[in-house]
Amino acid sequence: MTPQAMTHQGWKLVLFGPPGAGKGTQAQLLKEHLQVAHVSSGDLFRHHLSNGTELGELARGYMNQGILVPDDVTIGMVLDRIGPMSPDEGFLLDGFPRNVKQAQALNDALAESDRRIDRVIHIKVADAELIRRLSNRYICRVCQKPFAGDAATGAVPARCDDCPDGGDIYQRADDTAAAVANRIAVYHQETAPVLDFYQAHGLLSDIAGEGPVESVNQAALASLQPNLAKAFRPAAF
Repeated sequence: MTPQAMTHQGWKLVLFGPPGAGKGTQAQLLKEHLQVAHVSSGDLFRHHLSNGTELGELARGYMNQGILVPDDVTIGMVLDRIGPMSPDEGFLLDGFPRNVKQAQALNDALAESDRRIDRVIHIKVADAELIRRLSNRYICRVCQKPFAGDAATGAVPARCDDCPDGGDIYQRADDTAAAVANRIAVYHQETAPVLDFYQAHGLLSDIAGEGPVESVNQAALASLQPNLAKAFRPAAF
């Protein structure tokens, strides 16, 4: 399957993957292959907060109180982005939906314009590998460039070679092995019902995420072949 053969398909996709699965890399590759918009919930939050939009200020009010932003606000941000898109335009949702309520709201909104999700790609990586990857991750305090500890010794550079003044290299508190294990457990707990929801509608594709980047990407693209999508596409939600 060539990238050319996959363009102009108007795919509506959802990408799932636990922390450390390489989801960001695969999202970028899929965006380029399929020529679809990459819609990241994290990017949307940052956009609305930094621009002081109505949704952004609403979210800020909850965040300032230490309260989780309600589903309706998150759903509003995503629909504000994809709602105006034409039925022929494709998108790749990243970080949304996070629960079944959001998944159902997404399907209901898309159905109003005779659209629907075509495929949900779930990148699977063993928990032990995720912990190994993330607990070996370090970043520059100044430019946020990522570094990995030496495979044999675990040693990391003391200073960042990309920063004029050599920024400190450190490990985030949520990248320690214990913190990573907790993040992964929370991900499984939150995501499992959403994956079950899409599995029940025949839209879920599990792909292995522990091979080379290109192999994972090829598996993701293979899950989108037209005959596969049509065979599993439900009549209605």
